[in-house]
Amino acid sequence: MRVDEYVRHDATSLAGLVERGEVSSDALVECAATAAAALNPQLNAIVSPIDVGATPTAGGLLHGVPILTKSGHGRRGGPAGAGSRLLAPLYVREDDIFCGRLRAAGVAFVGATTAPEFGLYAVTESQLHGPTRNPWDLTRTPGGSSGGSAAAVAAGIVPVATGGDGGGSIRTPAHCTGVFGFKPSRGRTPFEGNYLFNISVNHVLTRSVRDSAAFLDVTQGAYPGARYRTPPPAGPFAAAAATEPGPMRVGFATALPGFARADPECSAAVHGAASVLESMGHDVTESSPSVNWAEFFDAFMCAWTHSLPWTIERAERLAGVRADAETLEPMTLRYMEHGESVTIRELLEADQVFRRVTRAVDDFFASFDIWLTPTAVSEAPAVGAFDPAGAEESAHEYSMRVLRDYSAFTPLLNVTGHPAASVPIARSSRGLPVGVQIVGPACDDARVLAVSGQLENAMPWRDRIPPIWAGTRHEEGGR
Repeated sequence: MRVDEYVRHDATSLAGLVERGEVSSDALVECAATAAAALNPQLNAIVSPIDVGATPTAGGLLHGVPILTKSGHGRRGGPAGAGSRLLAPLYVREDDIFCGRLRAAGVAFVGATTAPEFGLYAVTESQLHGPTRNPWDLTRTPGGSSGGSAAAVAAGIVPVATGGDGGGSIRTPAHCTGVFGFKPSRGRTPFEGNYLFNISVNHVLTRSVRDSAAFLDVTQGAYPGARYRTPPPAGPFAAAAATEPGPMRVGFATALPGFARADPECSAAVHGAASVLESMGHDVTESSPSVNWAEFFDAFMCAWTHSLPWTIERAERLAGVRADAETLEPMTLRYMEHGESVTIRELLEADQVFRRVTRAVDDFFASFDIWLTPTAVSEAPAVGAFDPAGAEESAHEYSMRVLRDYSAFTPLLNVTGHPAASVPIARSSRGLPVGVQIVGPACDDARVLAVSGQLENAMPWRDRIPPIWAGTRHEEGGR
């Protein structure tokens, strides 16, 4: 198989080719290695050369599909630290539950993608690895914290890469790079690193909705010790993604009153999606949950930083290295200081805010079936605009700037636990991808995937190719 053939298949298609004996897993891995060697010097999305000796577990629905894991994910042999000099020498000894389920599905783990320090940032820039760049425009970021994964998938190096989403870290990179990014419901997939607030989830970034659904099918489900357990799905998510959802009540919004408003390009994308859904027979109305956004984001800042001092103390003991300006980003040190200042009273007050906003979103879904918003306030920012090593503000000032100017629309759903996806249905006047966020009722991942699939059919994105793309190169891959 040549690379220009490989890159035109999604993971579902590649798994079918392997199952039918039309191509070997080794050939697919070789294609990924060829693509990475050609493109990664420009993108800086992968932390080491592709493992051409990667051997998939026999059998499984996704046998032979090459994937990358985000740095910091619990994949045996992968980097233990996400973009941090403090943990740079350490590697994961055993798969966590999420990566174990992926391995059992038969994927070929071929390497790891870049991530910012501890996954804290909405861009993928670190002193350890430098900036990761967007295949649509090398002066732009692919977002964060799953920016390396998004860039690698958008460029065609692999069809799928893992991501973690604690405030939009799957959805905003998907928006920046023109891929599909789905944040499952809280508890749908294993995430063993959560602390008090359990705002983070694991999943993948893909080029197609059906791939995201297929990977959700093989990773979803409760596990021993899980704090949250979602109801099992009525059927396979892959089937839901291919099913017409029927008439729905759709609410949409392009602003968070009193806090942020999407720029004209991102706003237009939402109006475009709303118009398409209306033309399909859905009832579409401008509406939003009733949320005090300034209060919410102040509470989110407490949740975001409260556990960081404890996390860094554990990392120091693990690495045997002191956490200081030589091993941590300047902004991480400020985040740590902010976390040290958070009181128990403030955490309890944040929890009350989170209960109120969760009730507000649930009340909204008593009247609506889907909520549409921009995925982000603006298109992909310039590299360096939010560099954690270059910003001079306080941790709070930096975070509020990132939120108001870029990533305000995603964190709410991490707190409430509702499923949400970014669909790459539009492009800006600069030619950059623009995503629209689809949010569903509590635990209704199937509905979000069904609507995403409906929009994918009506407003297809598979043929939108970035300038930095493996398919424009015709080097031979494996046979």
